[in-house]
Amino acid sequence: MELVELRRVLRLDAAARLGAYAGDVLVLRQVPAAKALCAAFEGIKRRFTASQGAGRAPISFDCDAGETSFSDREAFCQAFETDEGVRALFLQILTDAGAGGSGHQQQQQQQPGDDLDVTCWDRPRLRVQQSGGGVDDVSNTDQFGEGKFSSTLPAHRDTWASNIYQQLNWWLPLSQIDAGRTLCFYPTYFDSAVANTSGEWSFSDLKQSRRDGRPYPQMPALLDPCQADAKADSGEDSTSGAATASDSRAAGAAVSAEGLRSAARALVVDPGDVVIFSGQHLHASVVNVTGRTRYSCEFRSVHLGDYASGKGAPNVDGKTKGERLHWFKSVGDGVSLAKLAPSSRK
Repeated sequence: MELVELRRVLRLDAAARLGAYAGDVLVLRQVPAAKALCAAFEGIKRRFTASQGAGRAPISFDCDAGETSFSDREAFCQAFETDEGVRALFLQILTDAGAGGSGHQQQQQQQPGDDLDVTCWDRPRLRVQQSGGGVDDVSNTDQFGEGKFSSTLPAHRDTWASNIYQQLNWWLPLSQIDAGRTLCFYPTYFDSAVANTSGEWSFSDLKQSRRDGRPYPQMPALLDPCQADAKADSGEDSTSGAATASDSRAAGAAVSAEGLRSAARALVVDPGDVVIFSGQHLHASVVNVTGRTRYSCEFRSVHLGDYASGKGAPNVDGKTKGERLHWFKSVGDGVSLAKLAPSSRK
């Protein structure tokens, strides 16, 4: 697999953000806080495997997926994600990148949205992708911890779910990676529509299905040619307000497995590097069959000023209703983007 082209930047300033909205995959090389995060991860991993091994066979994640229980992987991810030192390092990474923001300044008696130089983010996630695990079944929210601890995602755009085109994804390897255990991008499709189920997917239905214990797709999915034709020919009704299946096919051309393979470009960077890309990028996890585990972490951000002004990536095929503004909170003081966003944009 060929490698994705990277644009090296020193800071995530306005020009870099605009480049990302146009499809650039950005990289900040050897960020001090990211290097410190890699070291902190190794310490947490050692402590976790040692503490969980009492009275049972020692835990290891450096093995094939079938040799580790999901509950152990889930607990390990939670231990990393809830560590206060880890959170502090993520905040420092944002600051080092120039994206910490200045807070929404309500403490100065200004109205929400008066200060637009604010970065909002969601929660950091740890991904443990062991070899031999295949692709996560995102069609069933009963698996993979409701999506929170998934490891191998199929091709998708994050914007199909968030519907926020100022969303940037931050991705960091925590140990060495290679082209067989990483992310891959499909740059050809950044601004080309592809058939997908975003018009049929509903975040409120997902939440209700979780409460009811019913399976529901964790996120909108790419449709292959057979799926697109079958759905279009079924003539599904859309009286509930959701888009019909033929709407899904009309959103863009269905992409074959061979088409995806030929368009795929692997991401290979070093531990300590920080990769930033638009959530509009069609991307996926490379299925890991290397015999080695991939450890990586990620979070997502939205710049309030860009959201307010409408600067962002193009929406070429997303049909999801509403925006998931509540997923993002100000880096400075934790105020929800839903409260900060100008009313004219909600």
